[in-house]
Amino acid sequence: MLIVFCLFYLLNCDSVLCEKDNFNGDWRSWRRDWRTLANSISVENSHCPSDRNIKKMSSTALLLGATGETGKELLKQLAASPHISKIVTVGRRVVDLGEGMDKVEQKVIDFDNIDQHAEQFKQVDKAFCCLGTTRAKSGKEGFIKVDYTYVLKSAELLKAGGCNEFHLLTSKGSNQDSWFLYPSTKGKVEEAVKGLGFTKLGIYRPSLLITPGGREEKRMGEGWLQSLANWIDKSHSWSVPVSIVARAMLLASETISSGVTLLEHHEIVELANKQP
Repeated sequence: MLIVFCLFYLLNCDSVLCEKDNFNGDWRSWRRDWRTLANSISVENSHCPSDRNIKKMSSTALLLGATGETGKELLKQLAASPHISKIVTVGRRVVDLGEGMDKVEQKVIDFDNIDQHAEQFKQVDKAFCCLGTTRAKSGKEGFIKVDYTYVLKSAELLKAGGCNEFHLLTSKGSNQDSWFLYPSTKGKVEEAVKGLGFTKLGIYRPSLLITPGGREEKRMGEGWLQSLANWIDKSHSWSVPVSIVARAMLLASETISSGVTLLEHHEIVELANKQP
């Protein structure tokens, strides 16, 4: 680069060095002009980005479903990440987060009137959604409201507010054409969120989730299955701890390229097991 500037400088000496007012055959004047040019080149190049000077920028992350089992684990990992400078949790109430949560700002909204809270979804770089309930707890209509309507409306507000990156936790077997309510609802919300046009969209489909100490919310038969999985599924071929799912979601947000990335159960486990 310096050689190119030298050639350019010499080829244009009639307008730079050889003008009577600037040169006059005086070597000291030429040297002074040369130093001025060299300094200007140095100043210009100091503004050019280089690999050594580029650092990964810190991000503001929004988390939906921070009180669920996977959401609580993801919140801990986001709080520990050096790449996340601020975390916004959006929920129905303020909860006790414990220590190490200085980055977290809790925002309370009414999901049934979510459009009135559009401001809470602005100034976000990336969002993670772990919202979910069960038919047993909320009934059919309540399940659809939480797992489809709340998720989709939140994603719409995030996209409208300028967020271009969304990470959605669904479930293994999600299929909009399924005859069963659970996989059908999960599949439909996946397709609806795809249609919003996020620059980067991650979808995560784990199988049976293993929670430390069991869920606070008891689900019929799940405690027995978790105990069985802890005993025989050491390789996580059909079950996975929520800590692994959270780690995969965080790592994917830092590594996946633009477009839609769908991680099935085994891909979640593989990604989380990679060294940082």
